[in-house]
Amino acid sequence: MAIAKVEAVGIRARLRSLRTRLGEMWWYTLLMFLVQGMGYVVNIFIGLVLVPRFVPAEDLGAVTPLMSVAAFVGFPIAVALLPVGKFLNVFAARGEYGRVKALLVDAVALSLAFAVGVAVWLFASGDGILERLHVSDRRVFIPIAGFAMLTCVDPIVQTAQRALKCFRGMMVAGLAAPYVRLAGMLLLLPAFGAFGYLSAQMTMSLVCFLIGVAVLWRVMRGLGPRQSYWPAWREMLAYSLPLLAMTLAGRVQMPVESFVIRHRLPADVTAGYYFASLFGAIPGYFVSVVTIVLWPVVSDRFERGQPTDALQRQSMLFTFLVGTTVLAATAAVAPLVFRLHGPWKAYSDYASFIWQVGLLNVLKNMQATFTTSESACRRFRYVRYLVPLYLLESAVLYSLPAWGALRPYVPDGLWRYVDTRWTLSLQSFVTLLIVFNGAFVAAMLIDWALAARARRRTAGALPPRDARAGVAQIAKKN
Repeated sequence: MAIAKVEAVGIRARLRSLRTRLGEMWWYTLLMFLVQGMGYVVNIFIGLVLVPRFVPAEDLGAVTPLMSVAAFVGFPIAVALLPVGKFLNVFAARGEYGRVKALLVDAVALSLAFAVGVAVWLFASGDGILERLHVSDRRVFIPIAGFAMLTCVDPIVQTAQRALKCFRGMMVAGLAAPYVRLAGMLLLLPAFGAFGYLSAQMTMSLVCFLIGVAVLWRVMRGLGPRQSYWPAWREMLAYSLPLLAMTLAGRVQMPVESFVIRHRLPADVTAGYYFASLFGAIPGYFVSVVTIVLWPVVSDRFERGQPTDALQRQSMLFTFLVGTTVLAATAAVAPLVFRLHGPWKAYSDYASFIWQVGLLNVLKNMQATFTTSESACRRFRYVRYLVPLYLLESAVLYSLPAWGALRPYVPDGLWRYVDTRWTLSLQSFVTLLIVFNGAFVAAMLIDWALAARARRRTAGALPPRDARAGVAQIAKKN
């Protein structure tokens, strides 16, 4: 018994030493990755085995766009609540807990009211969306409406947990989510197909939401009386306006990227792309967890006047190196899996898209890492070039398939040049996605290099901000 206690003490000491060496951000990134690791395995099993077996092939390509529809309808409330996450972190860093409580309660109440309106609208006008995605089962709008309602209220709950560094609650949700999803799939997929899939997804999201609510309820009980946050409205507005432009452009770009392939190409092609996307998403599993921890840590450091460039550099380098390494391994192994017996074997011709979708995921995660750290530091130069690039990509993706109809409106030479090179195919769409997302990353890297050099020149010119350790105190309690 005494030996076991000594060993336990030794393990705890080594873990504390490891945490000190890694630092707060990389320690919690490691824990979040370990917690979610089994979830990745479960998700791959669901996507490769259960979904293809029980969802008709003609509906496979509609799964992701249907989820995007649910996410898209939450856009107005997302715009209204743009500054909430940042200023929960700011007020906590300043020790203004009454403002934290008031802002969080008001944001949740507004989200709930909007969620009810979204559900009513979806049931009243959803037939047109199903028709464009070639989905005949109207029952799918039941889970889609539920998921849409959660899309309205869950982001504020998750954002609040991140802003207040409630990482333990997030890890509990990360542990529970994959097994709830797996149980839901096993129970509902065989009997209900696409409807069962979407219902299981909604159930998983609901469980994570309820865990987050429980964590935040515990936090709010210790925050004391409400205090008005309106005196900070100018500061909040200045933070929100550039994010508003970015959010508007992103809410156009993201649905277009997922919607256009399903809309413009046959069902069997989009089903093949679905399988390629499952493998191509694997690099994102390994690097996306960085942004979860990066934002609150960088924001807190910035509000205290501490340097943040090193964390941003480490995060970008980690995303690129780990993402490309996993991409290379996935691209080598996945084509072999396509040759094995299973529902994916019929789509072995689409194995060549795995590395392309994987590269696209790495590029998108690099974008997310950069914009996350920049917005945490209230720096928005990236909005100036990303917004027009996002809108240009969206316009190109939807105009090229109808290029013939644009002949009266573009110069004859340009029309002939594009007409001789463009073909309506999956490869054409994927190539465009990679080119545009590569351009986004290139623009960010140039901006990053120029801005970092400018900051080094002025380092030490400004005194550090006087901010107390409010976020850290909340994090220790939760």
